[in-house]
Amino acid sequence: MENKERRDTILKMLQQASKPVTGTEMARVCQVSRQIIVGDIALLRASGTPVISTPRGYQLHAFHKHGCQESFLCKHGPELVEAELDAIVDNGGIVHNVVVEHEVYGFMEGELNLKSRRDVQLYIQRMKKTKAPLLSSMSNGVHTHLVETETEEEMEAIHKALEKLGVLVG
Repeated sequence: MENKERRDTILKMLQQASKPVTGTEMARVCQVSRQIIVGDIALLRASGTPVISTPRGYQLHAFHKHGCQESFLCKHGPELVEAELDAIVDNGGIVHNVVVEHEVYGFMEGELNLKSRRDVQLYIQRMKKTKAPLLSSMSNGVHTHLVETETEEEMEAIHKALEKLGVLVG
């Protein structure tokens, strides 16, 4: 399968999927390594295709014209990551990302796209399994999350839950 044909196949898989598609599944269908798929995803993103990574695989980002978005500035150590993320998804939020400001590199972003406790659990398990450091470890625990909800009431509930945890800055 040629490069363009493979990327077209990946895009078609994402468009037809009702749930995230794993890199392993794409690699199997395209008969290439998972690393080739990672490169193809990067090229699709660079060309403007809104592909996002989730703990369960890749999917196309569906842009919503309704609902609310807010960026929460937080500070805490690794012991509160799961509680913070659960507080957001339990109150109807989607955690789109985590962003930190680095002294040299400027703003650094990691896509999360967590929508449920299951997503949070998969994320936590993956972090433990890989022993990858949290992005916030580079900024003394300070980070932001872009959060999306359907309603203002859900956003207010998230704000209160994060305040109760003591993770909000300011």
